[in-house]
Amino acid sequence: MTEHKNSSDDVTEVDTGPFTISYRVWVNAEPADLWQLASNPHRHHELDGGGNLSARVTGPEQLAEGDTFNIWMRQYGVRYTLKMRVVSADPEREIAWQHPGKHIWRWAFTPADTGGTWVTETFDYTQVAPIMIRGFNWLGIFHNNAKNIRASLRDLQQRFR
Repeated sequence: MTEHKNSSDDVTEVDTGPFTISYRVWVNAEPADLWQLASNPHRHHELDGGGNLSARVTGPEQLAEGDTFNIWMRQYGVRYTLKMRVVSADPEREIAWQHPGKHIWRWAFTPADTGGTWVTETFDYTQVAPIMIRGFNWLGIFHNNAKNIRASLRDLQQRFR
């Protein structure tokens, strides 16, 4: 794929395989700066395009593979807490954590040839039980997650404009 700097409306879908929803955007920031933001669970609410995450978090300030953290959330008017487990932490490249329902949220950072960084956010449900997938579909989770990922990436791009 030819890399080019994009306008603020160029959040594009990426094919990352079956049972994933992925979008990417070019951000005018270095991978190290983006890594610092995404690898700190106390700042995840700053990345949340859906407005579901609270600033209330327990866990390390810098995530490493195998770490856990608790995050307070709100969805459909219900407040709850979830314990996430970090499944991948490659500094300045990728950070991913797994939800108790087995789906994974992944942020990947690829330096762009022209400067800045390509940022890809992925909702990966390859490990989710089929009955849960049917429930996600019925509740509109896939549609909402796609919408929220696009919003997260647009917000991130604007932040580093």
